[in-house]
Amino acid sequence: MNAEPNPFPPLDWWTDEIADAWAYHQERFAALYEGRPVDGVVAVRGRMAGRNHGLWGVNDIDMLRRPEEWLNDALADMAAHAQDAADRRTFRPFVFDLDAYGTHYIDAIFGVAVAFRDGQVWSEPLQSDMAELAMPDLAASETFQASLRLARRATQAAQGRLFIATPVLSCPINIAINLYGGAFLEALIERPDAAAHALRVITEVIAASMAAFREVIPPALRLNSVGADRYAPPGHGFLDGCATHLVSAGHYRRVFAPLDAELLGSFPRPGMIHLCGAHEQHIPAWREMPQLRSVQLNDRAVEGLEAYVSGLRDDQVIYAMPCPTMPTERILELCPTHRLVLEGDLP
Repeated sequence: MNAEPNPFPPLDWWTDEIADAWAYHQERFAALYEGRPVDGVVAVRGRMAGRNHGLWGVNDIDMLRRPEEWLNDALADMAAHAQDAADRRTFRPFVFDLDAYGTHYIDAIFGVAVAFRDGQVWSEPLQSDMAELAMPDLAASETFQASLRLARRATQAAQGRLFIATPVLSCPINIAINLYGGAFLEALIERPDAAAHALRVITEVIAASMAAFREVIPPALRLNSVGADRYAPPGHGFLDGCATHLVSAGHYRRVFAPLDAELLGSFPRPGMIHLCGAHEQHIPAWREMPQLRSVQLNDRAVEGLEAYVSGLRDDQVIYAMPCPTMPTERILELCPTHRLVLEGDLP
C-alpha cells in the first residue's frame, strides 16, 4: 500500500552544512547532560518559526483551524533564514512551536473562554467551585484534538529534520491560578482539601497531554515549549514554574513539589523547570528532586544565578538567558561551563 504523499514542500534550503552543525551541537548537549567534557560554552538561540504564536499574542493564521497554512508560513520563515542554521558556534534549531493559546492552552481544555486581545491571550476564570472541578473529556475537546492533528501535520512538515515543540503544558500551580485567580491561593490556607482536589485534576490533565504529545511527535524531533531556546536531548521533560514565586518554601515542598516531581518523572529522563521570578526559596527542594535535571532562568530569575549555581546539585544544568541586569559576561563569570547553557549568542 502506497504511503500518503507529503503535502508540504521539500526542504530545498537544507544543506549538509546545516545537518553537520546540528549534529555537532546535539552531541555537545548530550555530553553536557551526561556529564562528559565539553569544550567551551554550550549556547543555543534557535528560531521559533513563523509570525503567529500564542506566546506573542498573534493569531492572524490560527494554527488550530488552519494548520497547513500555519505550517507553510513557518516553513517559509525557515527558508528565509536558512543561512543562520549552519552556525557552529551557537546552536540555532528551527522549531515549529505549537503554542496554541500560549500559557492558556490547558485553560482552554478545561472549557474556559480564551481569546486573543491587545497583543496577548486572555482567559476567563472558571465559575464553578474548585472542589467540584472535573476531569474534562479529552476525546471530545476540540482544542486538544485539533492540537494533536496539528502535531501530526507538523511531523509531516518536519520531514525528519526540523524540531516540533509541544504547546505550553505549564504546571499545576500556574493553571490553578489561571482558572481561579487569587481565590486559589486563599484556598491553600482556608480550603486545603478543595485546593488539593483541583490540583490533582489539573495534574492529571497535564500528564495526559504530555503523554499524548509524546505518542504523536517522534522523540528525536520533539522539544518542550519554547524549545528554540530551551533545547534538551531527547527524553527530557519540562515544566513551567512561573507562579511558584508566590508560595513559601514550605508550601511548595508540601503541596507542589510532589506534583512537579510526578510530572517530570513521567518522562524517560529527568527534566527541566522554567523560572522567571524570585524562586530562590525553592532551591533546596529542587536540589533534592531527582526528577529535575535542569533549570531555565530568565528575567528576574536569572538575577539570582549565583544562588542557583551554589545551591543546586553539581549535575543540574543551568540555562541562563542574559538580561540588562545579568549580561552574558557576568553569566560566564558566575556559572561553570560544565553546567551552563547560555541562551544567546556567544560574545
